[in-house]
Amino acid sequence: MRILTWNVNVLRTCLDYHPFSSMKKKNVEGLLDELGAEIACFQEHKTRRPQLDKSMACPGPYDAFWTFPRSKTGYSGVCTYVDSRYCVPLKAEEGITGLLLDDKASTMRPPWTNEERIGCYPETDSILWMDEHTGMAFDPRKLDMEGRSVVCDFGLFVLFNLYCPNETNETRRSYKMNHLTALQERVRLLQAAGREVIVVGDINIMRAPMDSGEGGIRTSAEQHYEHPARRIFDDWCAPKGPMVDVVRESWPTRDDMFTCWNQKLDARPSNYGSRIDMILCTPGLRPWIKGGDILPKIFGSDHCPVYIDLHETIEHPQQGTLRLRDMLNPPDRPPSTAVVYPVDPPRTAPEPPRFATKFYDEFSGKQTTLKSFFGGAGAKGKRSGAMVSPSPSPSVTPTESGSVLDTPAAESLDTGAESTLGSNTQPTQPTPAEEIEKVATPFGVARAAFDALDATRSTTNEKGQSSLYPRDVPPTSRPPLPSDAIDLTLNHSPPSNGIPPSSSNSLAKRPTPSTSSQPLQSSQASQPKNKGKPSKSSTGQTTLASFFAPPRPASSAKRKSPASTSAPTTTASSSPSLPKKRRFITISDPDPGLPTEALEPGISGVSDMTAEEEALIRQAIDDAEKEKEEKRAAKRAEAAPVWSNLFAKKLPPLCTVHQKPCRDFTVKIPGPNKGKRFWLCSLPVGAGYDTGRSKRRREDVNPEFRCDFFLWDSANSRKERPADKKAKTEQ
Repeated sequence: MRILTWNVNVLRTCLDYHPFSSMKKKNVEGLLDELGAEIACFQEHKTRRPQLDKSMACPGPYDAFWTFPRSKTGYSGVCTYVDSRYCVPLKAEEGITGLLLDDKASTMRPPWTNEERIGCYPETDSILWMDEHTGMAFDPRKLDMEGRSVVCDFGLFVLFNLYCPNETNETRRSYKMNHLTALQERVRLLQAAGREVIVVGDINIMRAPMDSGEGGIRTSAEQHYEHPARRIFDDWCAPKGPMVDVVRESWPTRDDMFTCWNQKLDARPSNYGSRIDMILCTPGLRPWIKGGDILPKIFGSDHCPVYIDLHETIEHPQQGTLRLRDMLNPPDRPPSTAVVYPVDPPRTAPEPPRFATKFYDEFSGKQTTLKSFFGGAGAKGKRSGAMVSPSPSPSVTPTESGSVLDTPAAESLDTGAESTLGSNTQPTQPTPAEEIEKVATPFGVARAAFDALDATRSTTNEKGQSSLYPRDVPPTSRPPLPSDAIDLTLNHSPPSNGIPPSSSNSLAKRPTPSTSSQPLQSSQASQPKNKGKPSKSSTGQTTLASFFAPPRPASSAKRKSPASTSAPTTTASSSPSLPKKRRFITISDPDPGLPTEALEPGISGVSDMTAEEEALIRQAIDDAEKEKEEKRAAKRAEAAPVWSNLFAKKLPPLCTVHQKPCRDFTVKIPGPNKGKRFWLCSLPVGAGYDTGRSKRRREDVNPEFRCDFFLWDSANSRKERPADKKAKTEQ
């Protein structure tokens, strides 16, 4: 059996990375199958309770146990998946102190009972807690409010899935130290009760200098144990303490066995990281442990998975051969306290504890889902066994003549079928089975309504009133509708007698395309015409069609201009051809002696020039154009270098130490510099890389790794030269 731990740093995004992106089942079940672990412990799932879908809560044969932070939504959170084909935990709970198990706001509702609890909780009143940074007393109830631990009891051992707090600043040191204190006390009490314990997860503590990327630096090794958490955790592990660091014991001299890398520095390619993901166990479980290792080639997070393998059988000195499956699945296991609903899929394995996500209301079948409202009416009727009472008789509406009229639309909504309406026809009552089939769901009601609309059609009686009637009722037997009846069919048929609807009917006031246009034309002819204004209807309101009508043609008097009464102008077609000499337009008045027919339209006068004069004028024009073009070319040649330098491609600056092109980054932290671009040395980070004179001494700097070069992009003046660009083009 394999137990695996992985800080996934948002579980739902891991599926986009290798090797999970190429899976056939691209979901959590496929991810678990790919990892190949019977027990998978994930940290930092960063999923809010409303975001948890069924593929994550009930992934096939795996039982899931999730915890969520109380205050910070989408922050931290751990979950444990157990393959029910191999084993099922006996009990499961959240938190390490047990203080929130009886809280009404806990993940499981109602809260845990005494039989559902694992036990051996620390006495918080007797523990000396570190005070807050403000000097106030620490509240131990805070330790379980951030969704950092899931505890499962498998009989053979108790498994802790932890995401220990990180000391991001001085204000979090007390929380980190108190969480470690509570964990050690809980494990001590379980060991005192004769239980074996396995602790897995992101511990956020580097145990030894060799677990840090800076371990090769002498000064860093000397300062490693100055942090109290590192010293306490190292004292808790063997050989000083009771817990066995399984992976380090499997590889005692292996360097660079890191599980976490800083992605902001792109430290994973150079393997500059730290080992903070661990698997610890009590000495009594050591015979079952085969070994452990890390999986650095699995991507999707800034951490990599860590696993241990357990033997399937061992030889016990007193009990002989022991099988792991038998130890994890005892025959006298307590029954699950969870309620199993008939809609739950059957399973051969025992039911998990009530803390499992499959028993959440939204996944257990207890809570009605939106899909059930649109399901089949027959299946719903069979499952519930409820019968719908027959609908009441259709409503009647008195008419002007005093008779009553059965409303087909209301009758069709109740029965869901077409009905015949007549003066002496009574609608038939549907059977209860038909009621369930027709109106048990909202879609059934909608279908019944549309059937009623299809079964009726509108018309206009002689008084201009709209009425509804079935298609099979002859016009002679159709009773009239009251004046306030509304036509729901929108099927405006023209009246058979050609009489336009009366103005008393509000639905028939506005003419439709199907209405005869003869009365409309006659009414428009009788109205006075407003010249130059949009046409209006009889009510005085401007119609929409008037805005798209073409303008009215002007009258003949307005169309005629005073120029039309003057003498006709001579057109080019009627004028005689001039001599084949170039004619120039002059601004002087035409010669009175020149005939009017010799002038072209629009020309005041024409003067003849000799060929020599014409050549001189042409030469002067060409010289002026040439001089102007030379000036333009000189200006372009003068401005070309300026524009070329202005729009030249920016080149990465060279770092001062290695003289290599730098790499650009963008500020993403909120603040005045967010979005700004800057340049750093392109070499990878590593042990002894230059973090600055204030943080690292010069004798500890390793020049093989990144230097401390920094430059804002606005200060980068290195650009591509035209000669370099030309050389690139030629290559």
